[in-house]
Amino acid sequence: MTHTAIRTRIRRTALVAGALIALATATSTAQATASAASPGSGARAAAAPSSCPKYYFCGYKDANYGRLAFKFKDCYLQEIPDGLNSGGSWYNNQSNGTKAKMYDKNKHLIYTTPGAPYGNAHGNWAPVWYVDAC
Repeated sequence: MTHTAIRTRIRRTALVAGALIALATATSTAQATASAASPGSGARAAAAPSSCPKYYFCGYKDANYGRLAFKFKDCYLQEIPDGLNSGGSWYNNQSNGTKAKMYDKNKHLIYTTPGAPYGNAHGNWAPVWYVDAC
Protein backbone atom coordinates (compact mmCIF):
# COMPACT_ATOMS: atom_id res chain seq x y z
CA MET A 1 0.00 0.00 0.00
CA THR A 2 1.40 3.41 -0.94
CA HIS A 3 2.03 6.23 1.46
CA THR A 4 -0.77 8.28 -0.23
CA ALA A 5 -3.26 5.42 0.10
CA ILE A 6 -2.45 5.07 3.79
CA ARG A 7 -2.99 8.82 4.35
CA THR A 8 -6.31 8.68 2.52
CA ARG A 9 -7.46 5.73 4.62
CA ILE A 10 -6.43 7.50 7.86
CA ARG A 11 -8.31 10.66 6.82
CA ARG A 12 -11.46 8.69 6.01
CA THR A 13 -11.25 6.86 9.34
CA ALA A 14 -10.78 10.16 11.19
CA LEU A 15 -13.74 11.72 9.37
CA VAL A 16 -15.99 8.78 10.20
CA ALA A 17 -14.83 8.74 13.82
CA GLY A 18 -15.40 12.51 14.10
CA ALA A 19 -18.88 12.21 12.62
CA LEU A 20 -19.76 9.41 15.04
CA ILE A 21 -18.50 11.41 18.02
CA ALA A 22 -20.47 14.48 16.88
CA LEU A 23 -23.62 12.38 16.43
CA ALA A 24 -23.23 10.74 19.84
CA THR A 25 -22.65 14.13 21.50
CA ALA A 26 -25.65 15.71 19.78
CA THR A 27 -27.87 12.77 20.70
CA SER A 28 -26.84 12.75 24.35
CA THR A 29 -27.22 16.54 24.57
CA ALA A 30 -30.70 16.38 23.03
CA GLN A 31 -31.71 13.58 25.38
CA ALA A 32 -30.37 15.45 28.42
CA THR A 33 -32.21 18.62 27.38
CA ALA A 34 -35.44 16.73 26.75
CA SER A 35 -35.20 15.01 30.11
CA ALA A 36 -34.57 18.38 31.75
CA ALA A 37 -37.74 19.72 30.17
CA SER A 38 -39.70 16.65 31.09
CA PRO A 39 -37.98 14.47 33.71
CA GLY A 40 -39.58 11.25 34.76
CA SER A 41 -41.81 9.16 32.62
CA GLY A 42 -44.72 11.57 32.55
CA ALA A 43 -48.07 9.95 32.72
CA ARG A 44 -51.21 9.91 30.72
CA ALA A 45 -53.58 11.32 33.31
CA ALA A 46 -57.02 9.74 33.63
CA ALA A 47 -58.62 13.18 33.34
CA ALA A 48 -57.39 16.69 32.73
CA PRO A 49 -57.00 18.94 35.75
CA SER A 50 -60.15 21.01 36.18
CA SER A 51 -58.10 24.19 35.67
CA CYS A 52 -57.06 23.14 32.14
CA PRO A 53 -59.94 23.50 29.67
CA LYS A 54 -60.25 21.40 26.52
CA TYR A 55 -58.11 22.66 23.61
CA TYR A 56 -55.48 24.26 25.89
CA PHE A 57 -51.91 23.55 26.92
CA CYS A 58 -51.55 24.43 30.61
CA GLY A 59 -48.45 25.11 32.67
CA TYR A 60 -48.36 24.90 36.46
CA LYS A 61 -45.94 26.42 38.93
CA ASP A 62 -46.10 23.37 41.23
CA ALA A 63 -45.92 19.61 40.73
CA ASN A 64 -49.19 17.67 40.45
CA TYR A 65 -50.91 20.48 38.50
CA GLY A 66 -50.81 22.99 41.36
CA ARG A 67 -51.06 26.77 40.82
CA LEU A 68 -51.94 27.37 37.17
CA ALA A 69 -49.34 29.72 35.66
CA PHE A 70 -50.57 29.88 32.06
CA LYS A 71 -52.84 28.30 29.50
CA PHE A 72 -52.08 28.61 25.80
CA LYS A 73 -54.44 27.75 22.98
CA ASP A 74 -52.97 29.46 19.93
CA CYS A 75 -50.46 27.88 17.58
CA TYR A 76 -47.46 30.20 17.74
CA LEU A 77 -44.38 30.65 19.92
CA GLN A 78 -45.43 32.22 23.23
CA GLU A 79 -43.18 33.21 26.12
CA ILE A 80 -44.01 31.53 29.42
CA PRO A 81 -44.48 33.78 32.47
CA ASP A 82 -41.56 34.78 34.66
CA GLY A 83 -41.11 32.80 37.84
CA LEU A 84 -41.21 29.31 36.31
CA ASN A 85 -37.58 28.53 37.06
CA SER A 86 -37.74 24.92 38.17
CA GLY A 87 -40.12 22.13 39.03
CA GLY A 88 -43.75 22.43 38.06
CA SER A 89 -45.99 20.41 35.79
CA TRP A 90 -47.90 20.67 32.53
CA TYR A 91 -50.96 19.21 30.87
CA ASN A 92 -51.66 19.07 27.15
CA ASN A 93 -55.45 19.05 26.85
CA GLN A 94 -55.68 19.95 23.18
CA SER A 95 -57.50 17.94 20.55
CA ASN A 96 -56.48 14.27 20.46
CA GLY A 97 -52.95 13.69 19.18
CA THR A 98 -51.89 17.36 19.14
CA LYS A 99 -48.30 17.85 20.29
CA ALA A 100 -46.98 20.97 21.98
CA LYS A 101 -43.37 22.09 21.62
CA MET A 102 -41.08 23.65 24.24
CA TYR A 103 -38.16 25.94 23.38
CA ASP A 104 -35.15 27.33 25.24
CA LYS A 105 -34.23 31.02 25.60
CA ASN A 106 -32.63 30.98 22.12
CA LYS A 107 -35.85 29.61 20.63
CA HIS A 108 -34.30 26.20 19.95
CA LEU A 109 -36.67 23.25 20.20
CA ILE A 110 -35.86 21.18 23.30
CA TYR A 111 -38.93 19.00 23.78
CA THR A 112 -42.05 17.87 21.95
CA THR A 113 -44.84 16.46 24.09
CA PRO A 114 -46.57 13.20 23.36
CA GLY A 115 -49.94 13.64 21.67
CA ALA A 116 -52.82 15.03 23.71
CA PRO A 117 -54.30 14.29 26.10
CA TYR A 118 -51.12 13.94 28.12
CA GLY A 119 -49.53 15.49 31.17
CA ASN A 120 -46.41 15.47 33.28
CA ALA A 121 -47.10 15.98 36.97
CA HIS A 122 -43.36 16.43 37.69
CA GLY A 123 -41.86 18.60 34.95
CA ASN A 124 -39.02 21.11 35.02
CA TRP A 125 -39.49 24.60 33.62
CA ALA A 126 -35.84 25.62 34.14
CA PRO A 127 -34.73 25.18 30.50
CA VAL A 128 -38.06 26.27 28.97
CA TRP A 129 -38.72 29.86 27.88
CA TYR A 130 -41.30 29.45 25.11
CA VAL A 131 -44.15 27.10 24.24
CA ASP A 132 -45.92 26.55 20.94
CA ALA A 133 -49.20 24.94 21.92
CA CYS A 134 -49.62 23.04 18.64
